[in-house]
Amino acid sequence: MSALLPRVLLCVGLAWAGLAAARPPDFPAPDDAQVSAVAEEITVAGRRMSVRAFTTDDTVEDIVEFYQDAWEDPPVPGAPGYALETEAIAPWTLLTRVEDDYVMTVQVMKRKPSGAFGFLALGRLPEPGEPPEAPPAPPSMQGSEVLSNILSEDVGKQGQTAMLHNDKSLASNVTFYRNFYRDWRTDTDREVNPGKMHALSFTRGREQVVVTIQSGRDGSHIVLNSIKHDFLR
Repeated sequence: MSALLPRVLLCVGLAWAGLAAARPPDFPAPDDAQVSAVAEEITVAGRRMSVRAFTTDDTVEDIVEFYQDAWEDPPVPGAPGYALETEAIAPWTLLTRVEDDYVMTVQVMKRKPSGAFGFLALGRLPEPGEPPEAPPAPPSMQGSEVLSNILSEDVGKQGQTAMLHNDKSLASNVTFYRNFYRDWRTDTDREVNPGKMHALSFTRGREQVVVTIQSGRDGSHIVLNSIKHDFLR
């Protein structure tokens, strides 16, 4: 999934949250697009939503026109049919529609050498006064910045993917995660690129964690993937 997806979905206008609750509206994929599920349910910015990815031979302009036509009629009198953003998150184009208490978001960009690809996200608006469900904080060294933190829920498993950054060395981060998961079984502990990247993986019962740490000029970048299976495999 694109690292921009969590950031983009934060741009969705929740000012229309007063619409009446109903079943999810029809959210069509572009004509002739190849569509795959990213996750049946993820949590982005504390909101639950389903996400699909798509690729197509059509252009970005074709995709925008498809949804402009599909969403031309406003969901309620006096409301816009959709919102279009082409500059704030370039090179991505974003279309958003709020209907029947749900937010539909199309995020699309040009695919090389031709065509386009993107994401379709469907999420429920919060009830008035409903606090967002925040994902648990990922384990990290003091002073780390959490760039994104996403929960997912698929058949038979729940997952969490976090991207972090800190100004600590590669070796310091490796030592931290070795110690943090010292009571787990170590499956992987190796240099992928000596002095540049290190991979760690751990297992405890139904839970698995994979940590990738990459060194950079400004410190270390960490991607932490954790999966908990509903049943032992």
